[in-house]
Amino acid sequence: MMPVHMGVHPQPSPAPYEVQIDAPSFVNRQMINVQIVGPGYRGLLLEARTFGSTAALGSWQNPANNTKFLQCSGNPKGAITHSNTELKTSLSTYTWLPPNSGCLPVITFIATVAQSREIYWLGVKSKVMWRDSKATCAAGKFTWTITIVTLVPFHLLLLPSFLY
Repeated sequence: MMPVHMGVHPQPSPAPYEVQIDAPSFVNRQMINVQIVGPGYRGLLLEARTFGSTAALGSWQNPANNTKFLQCSGNPKGAITHSNTELKTSLSTYTWLPPNSGCLPVITFIATVAQSREIYWLGVKSKVMWRDSKATCAAGKFTWTITIVTLVPFHLLLLPSFLY
């Protein structure tokens, strides 16, 4: 997600931008609205990913003004990027649709945001979105389970796991 801006480097300071999402969880076929909040910006690269992966997940719908789809990870609508350097604002909303296959437990949105050709930030992330318990995973339903191990006379709660 590094721009090909010869002779310039990403800003080392914290980004003045935040990736905001309109829901705490996602389900199949439910669109999620994403906004880049902060000062006006001219460049953007926005993807949805799961932890430990660089693959662009899901698909973006109807690009906002001054943006277009970008094929990433073999996904023709896997990312949104700028189509020109016109100023974009927090009023720009990008709509994302979760993938139909695979049962990913979490998604995060990650962006590269450029105020100008010379000033940009990498790795601007949203909060984590969890798959809603009502979501289906292929033919099954996503459910959380908790494993409890009994050690006389103590109970230890182990990390949650999930079944498909």
